[in-house]
Amino acid sequence: MRIVRLTDEPDPVARWREIEAIFFASSATTEFPSAAVRATFFDTWTGYYRTEEPDRILLALASDGSLAGYLTGCANSLAAEQLFRDIELYAVFEDLFAAFPAHLHVNCRPDQRGRGVGGALVDAFVEECRREGIPGVHVVTAVDARNVSFYRRHGFTHAVTRRWGKDRDLLFLGKPLTD
Repeated sequence: MRIVRLTDEPDPVARWREIEAIFFASSATTEFPSAAVRATFFDTWTGYYRTEEPDRILLALASDGSLAGYLTGCANSLAAEQLFRDIELYAVFEDLFAAFPAHLHVNCRPDQRGRGVGGALVDAFVEECRREGIPGVHVVTAVDARNVSFYRRHGFTHAVTRRWGKDRDLLFLGKPLTD
């Protein structure tokens, strides 16, 4: 497995199609009333990273060159105004962004899960943030999501739970990068 940047790939458009396939294979939302609604959903969750922070999109390439997984990341969550506009739940943990300004999303092809792909992507992003002097990284997920134990194993130990909407509890997991 090799970790590379989307921007270093010879055909980033083709890789973006692979990212889209993995995104929908990993998404809890599987049905859409139209192709346009599906495209808007994908753009809401990935468009910011593609247009504003393309250098922070990391790819895990399998030995055959196929995309095994990807990570979209942001170095400064407070400065990501588009995310505040597009994703309502984004502001729920805004007060924690000073200590944990960077965030990430990682998804792996279903047949690649449990093989260290996601961990390699997270480790690469965290190390990049550490070199840049960023004090912490965070993820937001559902309290009962299957990825909670994955993030905890990778050092995301600062946990805060908050209610979003009427009936959804979200979990903020932060990983400090400074002593």
